[in-house]
Amino acid sequence: MPARIKGVSAKLTEAAREEFLDKGFESASIRDIAAKAETSPRAVYTRFKNKEELFAAVVQPVLDEFYKQFMADKEDYWDEESAKNRRPEDYYIRYLEYAYAHRNEFMLVLERSAGTRYESFVKDLAEADIRSVVCHLEMLHTHDIDFGADETNILFVESITYSFYSDLFKPLTRGLSLDTAKQYATTLTNFYNFGLMGIMGMTSPPDSV
Repeated sequence: MPARIKGVSAKLTEAAREEFLDKGFESASIRDIAAKAETSPRAVYTRFKNKEELFAAVVQPVLDEFYKQFMADKEDYWDEESAKNRRPEDYYIRYLEYAYAHRNEFMLVLERSAGTRYESFVKDLAEADIRSVVCHLEMLHTHDIDFGADETNILFVESITYSFYSDLFKPLTRGLSLDTAKQYATTLTNFYNFGLMGIMGMTSPPDSV
């Protein structure tokens, strides 16, 4: 078997990034990607199982770092000591800063991933948050908050969480500045937090909620 030519994989992923951004996953062509990388479709398939794996090669390294931080934050959010040193919006501002620093990859996932496993990205984030909230609902009782894990409350948490994450990345997809995105994240977070506080009969948030 002949040795692979060095640098072809890097050229393919860069060509794929451009092609996917331009046409989206479903309309992008392996033949066009190969031509842009100055190689053959065969060279693509010797390195990547299929078109989706080529898409993954472009976005997954960026998402791995994002998920690592995101999941760590699920624990940090409920830690009372940590809660004293942060605002709820700080998490979401950090996510937007990361997304803006990796704009192309996030645009691919948010706007060009139909037909891949990545099209559920926003839904997956919401579901991780929902699981975290439901697991910690009992903590609310330690703050004398009557908001248990009954069907109505769980449905409510699901609905507002899906809505929140559907809205979070809109500044990026609409081409707005990072400064605008940060202001937006603060407003969005306050809207949801103060709404929850009203439903729970709270005048101020407990330290770790």
